Amino acid sequence: MYDLLSIKRHVDSHGFGCAIVNDHVAISLVWRTHTLDGKERRLETTERARTLEEACRVIGCDCLAAARERAA
Repeated sequence: MYDLLSIKRHVDSHGFGCAIVNDHVAISLVWRTHTLDGKERRLETTERARTLEEACRVIGCDCLAAARERAA
């Protein structure tokens, strides 16, 4: 079991903004797309993660899966 500080450090290591809030790590995400006329469209959202597995899913890393494969 990873504590919240370990989860925060992992998310930080991937360059995502995050903060520990009560019982979870809040992860800030910015999605950028372009409209047909070439203008940038931004969607900013915050996701909650209570486990390292949830955090990895949110940021799209496979670090936890790779660690499990090495351990097996």
